[in-house]
Amino acid sequence: MQPGASLHAESPWRSRIWLGVMGLALSLQVLALMLPFMQVDIFAKGSESFSLLRTVKLMWDSGLWIIAALITGFSVIFPFVKIGLLLRAWLRMPPGPGRTRLLEWMGRLGKWSMLDPFSVLVLVLLASDQWAVTATTNLGVYAFLTAVATTMWLSIAATHFDTSRIREHEHRDHRRQSLARRSGWWGVAALASIALAMTCFGLALNVPFLRINQFLLTDEAYGVLKVPLTMLHERNWPLAFLSLVCLILMPAVVLLAELAAWLVPARPRMHLWRRRWIALAREWCMLDVMGLALGLFLLEGQKLIRTDIEHGLWLLVVAAVSLWLSGWILARATEAGMQRMDAPKA
Repeated sequence: MQPGASLHAESPWRSRIWLGVMGLALSLQVLALMLPFMQVDIFAKGSESFSLLRTVKLMWDSGLWIIAALITGFSVIFPFVKIGLLLRAWLRMPPGPGRTRLLEWMGRLGKWSMLDPFSVLVLVLLASDQWAVTATTNLGVYAFLTAVATTMWLSIAATHFDTSRIREHEHRDHRRQSLARRSGWWGVAALASIALAMTCFGLALNVPFLRINQFLLTDEAYGVLKVPLTMLHERNWPLAFLSLVCLILMPAVVLLAELAAWLVPARPRMHLWRRRWIALAREWCMLDVMGLALGLFLLEGQKLIRTDIEHGLWLLVVAAVSLWLSGWILARATEAGMQRMDAPKA
């Protein structure tokens, strides 16, 4: 292997596997544009089938230009842009800060491609056990979910192979130390932000965010914890798995991992390893995507199912913001702690 080789040149056998899986993801992404996403049956109005592109066209024709633009950008254009940029990083870019930054940004933005599946999730959730309106998912949404999830895993793999080539500099202090003792005021801020995120997340699990308020429909209220339970009741296994992992399990894992990273002593290299893997796990935390999907439904979905906003919606928004904030502050606390560990002793 030559110095400065691309990820493709570093390991041809590994590259063949990665590119083969990427080809599968690209094929599913194209297929998802053509297959129907969902069928909606409304009493006295009949049934209608929606594909991703048809949904965008209907919203644009109805004057909902912002919503149409958001779905087009996040769920139609960006997945193909991400695939193209990942291929460029894998095949062409040499090691260095440019490739690392590109892969990091692809990881951070990749989850927003899930906006349309979460919009479908909201509609299926509200139509559950209703006789006057039903919503059924079709093959298109499953192809889309598989394509986006596969691309996210490929991005994580590329990031791992990229950062594994970066050798950390030698640290003066190799003792096990906790960030709580070495990061100063950043450590205090990290603890406060983690506590806030945990509190808001715990409350958002049970406090309803929407309540159905429409004649002929059952008055139901839904919180985060009820989402995967309702999908399991509907036997919609893919959406149940999506909501359980991305709305409950991964945010809980990230918050607990951040608390452990702040409290549990470790050597400098382990602190950096923890921060790297917590950042990768954050790519699967999608409370913010769910919040945006709920916002889009409140703008347009009221024509189909009228709902009232409950306090849980604001808790969900605060939980998503505080989850992001805790990660940003913990990264600063880690940097401050590492600088103190590396500082020469008097």
